[in-house]
Amino acid sequence: MFTRDAVKIPNPDKTAGLYIKTRADQIVKVVFGEDEIAYQIGETTEILSRGRLCATPHCVRAPKGENALGVDRSTFAMFMQPDWDENLKFPSEVHLHKELIPPNGTLTFGEYSEKLLDKYYHQKI
Repeated sequence: MFTRDAVKIPNPDKTAGLYIKTRADQIVKVVFGEDEIAYQIGETTEILSRGRLCATPHCVRAPKGENALGVDRSTFAMFMQPDWDENLKFPSEVHLHKELIPPNGTLTFGEYSEKLLDKYYHQKI
């Protein structure tokens, strides 16, 4: 939902929104209606399902341009995750963040989350 001065407005930039990488390595914009809901499989689900379910690489592109000045974007995301100290046993075939996984193939959810945050926000591995 986009607002300007607390008033709902249409998307000011048609290129703004949720983008995913398909299994064919294409980047596509996800489009769904106001009365629809989207589910995205996260990386932890991929790990816990031993690779049976695949994570969806994604990003959100913010609105740009003159029409986007003073615009706020609101969204609701609900994350489901295991307990912080839950052991994650990584499947032998992992396609994301292989460099974060120790030789024994096990980290707690908390340890893994901290490594991911460091990677993306502090550029440490």
